[in-house]
Amino acid sequence: MADSDLKQKTISGMLWSGIGRIGTVGISFISNIVLARLLMPDDFGCIGMLYVFIAISSIFISGGLGQALIQKKEPTHIDYTTVFYWNLVMSVIFYIILFFSAPAIARFYNIPLLKDVLRVQSLVLFIQSFAIVQSNQLQKQLRFKELSVRNIVSTLCGVIVAIIMAFMGYGVWSLVASALVTALVSVALLWKMSTWRPSLEFSFQSLKELFSFGGLMLLSSLVETIYTNLQSLIIGKFYSAKDLGYFTQAKKLEEVPTNSLSAIVNEVSFPVFSALQDDKEKLLAGVRKNIKAITYLNFPLMVLMMVIAHPLITLLYGAKWETAAPYFQILCVSSMIYTLNTLNTNVIKSLGKSTIYFIIQLTKRLIGIGLIVAGFQFGIYGLLWAIASVGYISFIINAIVNGKLIKYGLFKQIKDVGVCYLCVAMIGIGLYVLGLHIPWHPYWVMLIQIILFVALYWLASVFFKMEGYLTYKEIILSKIKK
Repeated sequence: MADSDLKQKTISGMLWSGIGRIGTVGISFISNIVLARLLMPDDFGCIGMLYVFIAISSIFISGGLGQALIQKKEPTHIDYTTVFYWNLVMSVIFYIILFFSAPAIARFYNIPLLKDVLRVQSLVLFIQSFAIVQSNQLQKQLRFKELSVRNIVSTLCGVIVAIIMAFMGYGVWSLVASALVTALVSVALLWKMSTWRPSLEFSFQSLKELFSFGGLMLLSSLVETIYTNLQSLIIGKFYSAKDLGYFTQAKKLEEVPTNSLSAIVNEVSFPVFSALQDDKEKLLAGVRKNIKAITYLNFPLMVLMMVIAHPLITLLYGAKWETAAPYFQILCVSSMIYTLNTLNTNVIKSLGKSTIYFIIQLTKRLIGIGLIVAGFQFGIYGLLWAIASVGYISFIINAIVNGKLIKYGLFKQIKDVGVCYLCVAMIGIGLYVLGLHIPWHPYWVMLIQIILFVALYWLASVFFKMEGYLTYKEIILSKIKK
């Protein structure tokens, strides 16, 4: 692929991926506001308790083969067909495992309802197995327009079903139905958009070759998933469904900007970095530009949300959710660094360094699990601060590794993003303290803090000539001139 063609497809991919992500997150965000007012914290807590089992099963079903297909320069039809049947068979196996494990899982949490909920919700694994290959093909081809349409439409259908059922009083079942409908619509749209169809072929040689990369991706994803969901497992087991509900809602709100940005970065940067894997200079230039541009948006968003956390939570979800505000603030501290970690790990994957990737992911998550277990001893806030600290430790490890791989190490990355980080931190602290001393209604104070934050950040961007600011300014001016 020519450089100009790749650049054009990358820009188009970023645009459509952004549209799809913003649309999907926007729909989910609005529906979550509605559902939070219709359902109780316990309902969200029940789904949160089961998510770890669904997520781990999904990792085994994919087997890391989806990422292997993207990383491989020229996958064949037999590669795709082999992965398709692998996904299908594994989804059946894991559905059966979860079906018969459901009573034990319900006893573990001491909530009998979870048995039936898990047995129905696990059907999503079988449904999603029909979409993995087509989704990976479109992603590898940088056809993000189709993927974005699929995501928006399927999410909207699931949300409509959830809200209708919540109004009718179905409680937690409205969330289960939403997941199933979203998966069904997503699969149907993908099969319509993609011309690829499986043939009756399966190659153990192809499976073996893909597993040479994908197998370690599977193990890496498994470690990551266990680590991520260990938090919910501990809260659900040792606290209550209500506490887990608060945590789940805080995490969902924090993930609105974080996952939107990181998903766009992950969806587009991995195939693009993979295409540049043989040209280290271009790869390095692309990584640096991505990091500066993404952190310019991510850092201020996270800090601003920390500043306005309490009025924001009550405005969106109602007073019954205010307990979630401090959870939300601590999670935002960790999320400031999340997109940096996404970009750094994508570099390692795009270079085909699956062994290195697995080792560093395992190292980071073992450290994380140790910190979480230690933090848990100091209550739920100790647990949350342990989670926050893991993100920064992960960044240090990722940056050191990329210093060896592409000569873009820890100090160079800190130099590139340090000014932006310090600026938003100082602005955020100042405005938070100011808000404590303004004796007005919290919503008016929140509005003032938002306006001042945007103004001060813009002034700092101009004064320090932040590269992220200059990049977006250039893009906007070029669009206006057209």
